[in-house]
Amino acid sequence: MIDVLPERAEDLYFVYLLVDRGDVVRGWTVREYKPEGAKEGERIKVYLAVRVEALEYHKFRGSLRVRGTVVEVEGDLEGVKGRRHTFDVLPGREIEIAKPESYPMELVDEVAKLASVALPRILLVSIDGDEAAVAHITALGVELLGVLENRRPKEAGSDSEEEALGPFFREAAKAVDQYRVRLRPDRVVLAGPQLYVEMAARYIKGDLAPQSSGGLAGVYEFQRGGHFEAYREILGSEALGEVLRLASERPELVAVGLDTVREAAAQGRVRMFAVVDEALKERAEEYAEVLRLVFSARGAVRIVPAEGEAGQMLTAMGGCAAVLRY
Repeated sequence: MIDVLPERAEDLYFVYLLVDRGDVVRGWTVREYKPEGAKEGERIKVYLAVRVEALEYHKFRGSLRVRGTVVEVEGDLEGVKGRRHTFDVLPGREIEIAKPESYPMELVDEVAKLASVALPRILLVSIDGDEAAVAHITALGVELLGVLENRRPKEAGSDSEEEALGPFFREAAKAVDQYRVRLRPDRVVLAGPQLYVEMAARYIKGDLAPQSSGGLAGVYEFQRGGHFEAYREILGSEALGEVLRLASERPELVAVGLDTVREAAAQGRVRMFAVVDEALKERAEEYAEVLRLVFSARGAVRIVPAEGEAGQMLTAMGGCAAVLRY
């Protein structure tokens, strides 16, 4: 039995990786119920269990729906068991996942590890002329690291806004460098009004993401804009690009397909492992073994979305590929 409490919309992706067809999912849900003899039904909150037949995960809406047949129902609700039901998995609502005895429960630990290392880690610097907010964004959510206010008076003799903001940007750059060393993000992203991010880029190295606001408000705007998913696809494409480049230049440093990757992982040779999310679900037990080997040898993992161009190409290559150390 796996108890899961998704806290944020991002967590639903990892619940999606854990739930498979044939599992039994239990939890509180809302269902329309019409007692015998009643003229109209009513929507009631009920604790029930469904045997999973289909999953619908919508990453941009942040929703996960489990469809299946009701196998258990709490209380005296006649006529519910055996019927079909759609179970909405929501942040803040705990569920239980019952799996077959043959399921490799170690995969639960691996998915938890993937939540922290397999998807992009972004150090976001949301900046304008008055404030710089630094946040660490991962698949598990957003951690606000600090907010720096520009309290410096305009420098005597400065004749442009850029000169006046120089000390503020240098102070922000110093803080960003400290976070960069400690957190080792995949990307540093400068977000805010275009004028300010272009000026700040002279002091802080990173990708530019112009948007309407900077500072703390800009952090929330970046979250709502779907930028995290965009970076996830970018990193998936970069992982595949590295595989293709080495396949052409040094094919001995590339392993393609699960069996070949497993052999290399057993020897501790995998430096970077790219796997399509759907392949990870479909062959959970076999991938669990490979993931353990990659993690134990301090290899990197990239989960690539199946619907993207990189995911489609990787699927055609057998669902996974790896870059080897030697």
